[in-house]
Amino acid sequence: MPVSRNKKQPLVVDDAKPFADLTKRLRKQPRIALDTEAASYHRYYDRIYLVQVSSEAETAVIDPLAVKDLAPIGEMLADPDVEIVFHDADYDLRVLDRDYGFHARNLFDTRVAAQLLGEPGVGLGALLEKYFDVQVDKKMQRADWSRRPLTDEMIHYAAGDTTFLLALRDTLAAKLEKAGRMAWAREEFARLEHLRWTTSNDGQSFLRVKGAKKLPPRSLAILRAVHQWRDGKAGELDRAPFRVLGNDAMITLAKAAPTTASALQRIRGVPDSAARRYSDELLAAVRQGLDTPEDKYPKVERGKRPKMTRATEAAFERLKSYRNRRARVVGIEAGVFCPNGTLQAIARAAPKTVDELEAIDELRDWQIEALDPEVLLKTLHEA
Repeated sequence: MPVSRNKKQPLVVDDAKPFADLTKRLRKQPRIALDTEAASYHRYYDRIYLVQVSSEAETAVIDPLAVKDLAPIGEMLADPDVEIVFHDADYDLRVLDRDYGFHARNLFDTRVAAQLLGEPGVGLGALLEKYFDVQVDKKMQRADWSRRPLTDEMIHYAAGDTTFLLALRDTLAAKLEKAGRMAWAREEFARLEHLRWTTSNDGQSFLRVKGAKKLPPRSLAILRAVHQWRDGKAGELDRAPFRVLGNDAMITLAKAAPTTASALQRIRGVPDSAARRYSDELLAAVRQGLDTPEDKYPKVERGKRPKMTRATEAAFERLKSYRNRRARVVGIEAGVFCPNGTLQAIARAAPKTVDELEAIDELRDWQIEALDPEVLLKTLHEA
């Protein structure tokens, strides 16, 4: 469908006065599109480095490094009379909570809408190309948004994330209404309002490195020491940890356990630049791991979820087959329609009535409706 393209240059807001003027104009709008840019791909100490907003009339790119007080943005997010339109709101909502304590009260997520419509491509670029013939240049996806000054290319790319978002919202909302799925979307949007930033400081993040849990105990002790060194070095340099030393290289080091500079430099899989630049520090970390007493070796805690009984496993398989059939009928990807974890929760709870089914926390109301609860219960309890 045709869409009116905003031909105005995006407004770059990097001072308090233009920011105040912008937010005064935005507060008169019933809805705005919003996006953020962070720099976790480049920085150890991440934060929001850009906030992009669009109304029907304009698009602005706000620089939080220059505009220190973004409280008016938080007020708009918290206003239940202002709809905030995101694409894939999950991370934006978490970092807005982390950095500013801002929480949305009335939102519309175009990615969620696209998923509930069974769109084959739910990325913003795919949707803009499909509906508006707008092609997004992907080369700026990994841009370092912490750098200043911003280039014109960076500004235009960032602005593009919200420029067409209100029009996309209207297109998808119309399709949701026609399909009778707007209530489904509203339920998902309401859940998003409760998202908050969470972080794990359990000292076990090294165990989440791919391949870690397959290492023998001594190698795992080395990995823990190397991982701790990398985290400290990344913080010292304010550089994303993988830019100091990649995960695969850490696993390789943990297996090889080099004790000399020459041995370190011979290891394939450890970049020459890292082996030279951090030779002494890496060897010290390896030695720390090697010197760990056996009774202090890291322990891999296996999943604590109780094993499913044979009957529960069989019920889960029946539910999965039924879910897959229903997902094809409804035209939604099976994992979006009802994830396996939710089916397992149903199988474990073994509800006998619709009321008991509705009491399962993992289940959305719209999923119960779409799955046809009577047929679902019959499938669950088939002999």
